[in-house]
This record gives sequence, structure tokens and C-alpha cells, in this order.
Amino acid sequence: MKKIVLLSSILFLTAAITAQELHVHEFIGRSMKDVISKFGKPAHHDRSNPSMECVFYKTKTFQMVFVANKEGVFQAEGTKCFNSRSSAEKEISKLLKDSMGTGYSVDTLNVAEFELRKSGIKFNLLLFENNYSKKYEIKVKANHSAG
Repeated sequence: MKKIVLLSSILFLTAAITAQELHVHEFIGRSMKDVISKFGKPAHHDRSNPSMECVFYKTKTFQMVFVANKEGVFQAEGTKCFNSRSSAEKEISKLLKDSMGTGYSVDTLNVAEFELRKSGIKFNLLLFENNYSKKYEIKVKANHSAG
């Protein structure tokens, strides 16, 4: 019985992380406790600099990095791998739609790169074809911004 409960918990947490790993911009300005509460124990937690804290998450298909100071997360990055361009493009479309629904304005920089902004937050969204792995990667880099 304990094994079933543990397995169910792991599957639930994996599904929760997988569904939101590219929405790293939502944590800009929030505490590192919020990040850990959402995504669980990180693969690495760096507290070597007393004024800064950094956490890393990584699986086969995605990775995330959050950097915070005493005021909260000021930088977040996420990368997710896809086997096909169409799957990656669907994810980008969903992320753009979700972001516009929460007040972000979108600037299209080219067919595979977007810059999104709203008060205090800006993030870059990029579709990248990895020629070595023959996979497609979506990269999100979010920062705290003035205004």
C-alpha cells in the first residue's frame, strides 16, 4: 500500500512539474520558498553567496534555473526539449496565449523568437533546433525589469 501511495505521489508531482516548467516567468518577484513549494526539492541548491540563492531542476526533457536575492527571484530560465517542431510550436502557442491572457504584451523578433513584457517582468521565448540531438528546444529566459 505504501508503494502505491508513493508511486502516485511521484507521478502527480512529475505531472505538475511537466505542465508548468516553461512558465518560469511567473516566479519573478516571488520567494525561493514559492519555487521550491511548487517544484519540490531541486537537483542542486546553491547558497554559496550569502546575498544570493540559486536552484536547479533537471530531467531528460527539461531544465530550470531560478536566481533570487532577499527581494525575491530576479532571474529564471527554462528549457524544454521536443521530438518534433510541431510539438514545440504548439507549446509556444500555448505559452504565448497564456501569457497574453495574464497581461503580457508580445513583440515578435523573428519566426522563432518572441519578447514578452509586463510591468516589472520581461522574458524572451526562443525556438531552437539542436542539430546534434535532432530535437527542438524551447528556451525561456525571464528577468525582473524596471517599469
